[in-house]
Amino acid sequence: MTTALYVTTKQFCKRAWLGALLAVGTLVLGPLAFLLLTRLQGLNLEYMEHDLTGYHFAYLGLSWVCFLGVCLHAQSGCQKLCMSLPVSSRAIASWMMFTMVGLVVLLELLTSGAYRMLFFDEHWLADYWPLLGPLLFIVTLILVGHCLFWMMQAPSFTRVGVGLALIAGLFYWFVSRYYPNGFEAKLVPWSRVSLGEFVSLQLVCVAAWYQGTRAFADYRSGIAVPSPAWERMTLLWNGLLTGAIPDQPLVPLSKSDTLAKLHWRDSCHRAVIFAGILFGCMELGIVLALGARLHLEQRHLFEAAEGCMIVTMMNSFIASILVAFLLGDGICAPGRSEMRRYLAIAPLVDQELNRRLFRNLVKTSVYILAIIFGVLLLSLAINALFWGPDLLQAFFQRLFTHIQFFVQLLLAVGGFWIIAANAVAVLWTGRTWFINSAVGVVFGGLIFYIIAINLLETTFRDFPLSEYIVSGMLLLVYALIVGGMFAAYAAALYQGLISNTKMLLCVAIFCLGLSSIVVGILNHAWQYHGQVQWALFFIYSALLALLLTPFATIPLALRWNRHR
Repeated sequence: MTTALYVTTKQFCKRAWLGALLAVGTLVLGPLAFLLLTRLQGLNLEYMEHDLTGYHFAYLGLSWVCFLGVCLHAQSGCQKLCMSLPVSSRAIASWMMFTMVGLVVLLELLTSGAYRMLFFDEHWLADYWPLLGPLLFIVTLILVGHCLFWMMQAPSFTRVGVGLALIAGLFYWFVSRYYPNGFEAKLVPWSRVSLGEFVSLQLVCVAAWYQGTRAFADYRSGIAVPSPAWERMTLLWNGLLTGAIPDQPLVPLSKSDTLAKLHWRDSCHRAVIFAGILFGCMELGIVLALGARLHLEQRHLFEAAEGCMIVTMMNSFIASILVAFLLGDGICAPGRSEMRRYLAIAPLVDQELNRRLFRNLVKTSVYILAIIFGVLLLSLAINALFWGPDLLQAFFQRLFTHIQFFVQLLLAVGGFWIIAANAVAVLWTGRTWFINSAVGVVFGGLIFYIIAINLLETTFRDFPLSEYIVSGMLLLVYALIVGGMFAAYAAALYQGLISNTKMLLCVAIFCLGLSSIVVGILNHAWQYHGQVQWALFFIYSALLALLLTPFATIPLALRWNRHR
């Protein structure tokens, strides 16, 4: 038994030494380099000598994260080896706990010793940098973490609740050691550990060790199973993620319907759940916060209504990026080596496959936008119940009486589709080199344009030629967008991926949109007796082109990916 654990300990040390060296070196050399640079610059750092509390807590957080990460990385390579050792389960569990405890304590002592030699005086432990108390707490936290990890191999709602309450209670107790006179009083370093505190931590350690070894023994013997309630919850959650409802009666479907349903369960349904829950909660929380702030500070109603719309726009834009990534990798095998087999060998022609996948993309976008705007209305209704209907009335009054507010609503919907659909068109090509090139061209071009335009406007501000150069650069981008749209439609029509009817319909929508943009710009200039803003024409027409481009680029991308 001793030989087996000795060999495993050597393997653990081999995996841990480099990470430990990097962690300690970073924690020591980082502050040292900062201190040297500030002294070379002649900056005054006397305030750091009087109050090191913030730096102490920052060090505790960083060191715990780094050292625990090193230990987890080292143990991840030894865990399978430990399972097969001819050693009792209690000995293996104790070895895993105490090796992590020993390594973390050693690294903490080395780092604190280096801090003492480089930064602190002889009164550091008593005045501003407590060591024993935090060290005992992190030892307790490691043992409790091990105990909860092995207990959660047989999860239940009771164990989850007890674990969360235990972790929250430990951190509350730890923070309260720095406020012996109450949280309203001044913070005092935890320099001395009383006998009661020491005994309390040791009792928790012993209990965590005992329960953790028992839970590990159950897991190793194969008798650790989830509770029935947890299994039912897991079944329902998996059904919610995949769209496969348990015990649902089977209904015969056609080949295309079956493929569309499988693709929906494989990637689209999960994107709706994740993006809907995440950004729906964000929308609800931020709009409720705006309503509460409006109630407390009595700000202008229309400003709060515009804030709600801006929050909705930002949520829709960010959600479109998440949806693009979730759907973009949903049709490719891991590593983008090929299209998923059930899509590549499906007994459907390219046109039918494109139609089904494109319909799922539209369905996903509609569902997520419906969730975001539905939560917006719900949060406005809750605000009306709590603090009166003023904000709700101001929002709808602004929506129906101000064209710019309505345009913001259209931009939220259109911006979601522009970002999500065009990003999906790039990702559905399945070519990593093409995806990286497209991302590099877009962001590299954006950075180049920002730098070039700023240089032209600052350096050559008095030269009329600079304005023509900037205008020419922007018109080049506009020509690439519109020209790329027509080229994509021509290529898709040539390969038979879209019909003549769809081509003519998209051209008609584009021409009708251009006419509406021109009429709106001229009408606005005539009403307010101002100059015609032709720059808005190029902006809105480029957005319209980006709105219609995915109808041609997505079929091209799918065909390119399928026929490798």
